[in-house]
Amino acid sequence: MSGGKQLRGDDLFSRQQKQAEKFAQQKTAPDIICDGIQTPQNFGSILRVADALGCKNIILLDSELDLSHKKLSRLARSTEQHLNISQCSLQQFLTQHQRYHSLYALEITSESSDLFDSNIVDCDGIIIGHEAQGVRQALLDICTGAIHLPMYGKNGSMNVSHALAVFLYEWRRQL
Repeated sequence: MSGGKQLRGDDLFSRQQKQAEKFAQQKTAPDIICDGIQTPQNFGSILRVADALGCKNIILLDSELDLSHKKLSRLARSTEQHLNISQCSLQQFLTQHQRYHSLYALEITSESSDLFDSNIVDCDGIIIGHEAQGVRQALLDICTGAIHLPMYGKNGSMNVSHALAVFLYEWRRQL
C-alpha cells in the first residue's frame, strides 16, 4: 500500500472543491457562537477550522477582538474574507437564539454528554467558550445540551479551537 503523491496547487484545489460541493448538498454546517473569545490566535484558528468544515456564520459574543489584528489574519490564512462574522452582546443573542433548533455548548458540565456517544447531526449552532471561563451559564441554560470531548491524558481540557475541530469533524462524520 502506498500513501500516494502529495497534491499541490490546482489539483489540491479541484479535489477540495468537489468535496465542498458534495457536503454543501448534504446539510448546512452549524453556526459557531464564540462566547467571549479574546485571543487573536484562537480566533484565527477557529476561522480556519470553520472554513475547512464548511461553516459560514461566526457570531462573537461580548468580544473585544480586533478583527484586523495581524496574528489573527495570518493564522486564519484569509479565511475571514469568506465567512460571515458578526458581533453582538450576550443579551442580544439571548433574545434571538430561538432561530436555532438544536443548539449545543461544547463544554464539560454536570449534564454534558460524551461527543462520541451523542447524536449531533441536527446541530445548527455550537457555542464555544472563553479561554479561561468557558461558556457562561446563561448560554448553557438555553442549549439543547452540552457536549464534552473525552480526555485520556492528565489534562482535563484542550484548546478551544482544537476542541471545535474535533466536534465539527464528528458532526461531518455522522452525516
